[in-house]
Amino acid sequence: MARTEFDIVVIGGGAGGLVVAAGGASLGAKVALVEKRRLGGDCLWTGCVPSKTLIKSAQVAHAMRHADRWALSPHDPKPNLARVMERVASVIRGIEPNDSPERFRSLGVDVILGDGRFVAPDTFEVNGRRLTAKTFVIATGSRPAMPPISGLATAGALTNETLFELPDAPPSLAILGGGPIGCEMAQAFARLGVEVTLVEAVERILPREEPEASAVITEALAADGVVV
Repeated sequence: MARTEFDIVVIGGGAGGLVVAAGGASLGAKVALVEKRRLGGDCLWTGCVPSKTLIKSAQVAHAMRHADRWALSPHDPKPNLARVMERVASVIRGIEPNDSPERFRSLGVDVILGDGRFVAPDTFEVNGRRLTAKTFVIATGSRPAMPPISGLATAGALTNETLFELPDAPPSLAILGGGPIGCEMAQAFARLGVEVTLVEAVERILPREEPEASAVITEALAADGVVV
């Protein structure tokens, strides 16, 4: 068998790929990491970090309105969604260096930015360079899918890739899908002053959870002003 250039080639620089690349390098493996856009993946740019930052602002706004629960004077903070989104972007910028190419190169990982393809079972080509490896890890992640609803494609619908780029509060927001992400975004935006309607195709939200849990969350969303 011909000698390979790398022990591991990781394709995809999101959370999974970064963990594999850093872990492999720390154990002495020769690692290459290929990413076609930017390191960090959904978690940093369109998932965990922006959503939890938004939720925290919404939680604080809710606590201020209901401060009497803690024997304090309640106050409506009148949230400014543009400022909240600025904070979301700031938090992303603060974490970004931890996922940067420079950091991973400092760990000994050969970071290659570009789109590639397999040209042989043990060879991945990117930017005209052919990477050979004993092991390939495909961590290319996912992307949002638009449901087959007539007119949706031309209605300017948002996804997780564009939701956190809203420049200001929309007058109203319809969220399609009553799963965990739909519910948490519905509650967060409602607490930040947006009129929210949450739409679920089956008979209740959170259909994979116990009915009792679904009922509790439905009541909590209604208390925050969400129309389910």
